[in-house]
Amino acid sequence: MDKKRIADIVVGLCNGVLLAEKGKTPDIELPELTGDEWNELLQFAASQGVLPIIAQLFADCEVKDASTRTVMVRWFVAALKNRNRYILRLQTMREMAGMFAAEGMDIMFLKGATLAQLYPNPEWRVFSDIDYYLFGESKKGIEVMKKAGIENSAYYHHHTQASLHDILLENHYDFVERVNHNCDIVLDDALKTLADKEGRTRRAEYLGDEVRNAYVMTPTMNALFLMRHMSAHFVSETMPLRMLYDWILFLKHSAEDVDWQLVKELYEKSGMMQFACIIQQLVKTYMRCDCRSCPIPPMSTHDVEKVWESMIYPPKTDPHRKFSFKYYMFETRTFVANRWKHKIVYKGESYGVLFLKYAWLAIRKMTGRL
Repeated sequence: MDKKRIADIVVGLCNGVLLAEKGKTPDIELPELTGDEWNELLQFAASQGVLPIIAQLFADCEVKDASTRTVMVRWFVAALKNRNRYILRLQTMREMAGMFAAEGMDIMFLKGATLAQLYPNPEWRVFSDIDYYLFGESKKGIEVMKKAGIENSAYYHHHTQASLHDILLENHYDFVERVNHNCDIVLDDALKTLADKEGRTRRAEYLGDEVRNAYVMTPTMNALFLMRHMSAHFVSETMPLRMLYDWILFLKHSAEDVDWQLVKELYEKSGMMQFACIIQQLVKTYMRCDCRSCPIPPMSTHDVEKVWESMIYPPKTDPHRKFSFKYYMFETRTFVANRWKHKIVYKGESYGVLFLKYAWLAIRKMTGRL
């Protein structure tokens, strides 16, 4: 089955589940597909981070064909695992909050479980790592974690990495990477200013009343952070459907609380407005959603279709061991192929200079000097 047809079916099913009017039970009719076609569609849904949204529709459906039923059951079971993953991440976040609370520190959780609260069922939102910000006390946080037996390691930029319960923890000393892209400096400065000004106004209530030192991004912070996060993934690898649904649900729930004047000014200053307009066009054209609450205008250009196709025909995942020589060779080929994306997201920045910066970082990482 053609990928465009698959994407259209997946979007239709996800829209039926995620964008239904509140209080109304969505009336969703599953398409009539063969077992092989369902397998292809659900594999695509998994790669796009939306499998649990679709798989839960199978719970009450009757399928006569045995081979089709087997495919559906297998993917349904795979999707159920996301519930346990979600619960484990919430428990880990509570543990982290308690660890820092004992040292008088506050923590802000980014993306992940926070965005999951916007979904009809938080367990449907797929995420793997836990990103957090310690309000300028990243180094102290590393020492606190070290006392608890959790070792952090350096990464390329804007955060360190650690592991707890086999979950990757990303300790952001910067919200976005400001080393290789000058346009990110204005965004990172603004996000840090907003964190100091309003970052403790919204508690992470989903972690329970006993957690008093955990916070989430405000709507204005999310409008900046989510757009830059999408653009960074778009440039480096791909942008899955899940990110577009994160954005749609964010606008649906919080657009009226965003300081759009500030956000638009920062989009312009950081050169991100073109990408933001493309996102709005994608949402309107391919996701069939009119986000009238967002003042960012859709942009209908040939780039929109090209961006969409890059999403549904994503580049292959690097199959080599991380940070090995073959890994970097594969990444280099991907980097060269993504030059057209760079022109959209990082307008006016030299691609050659960026390549040299990344090459130097890779050398430092491979030689243990990072």
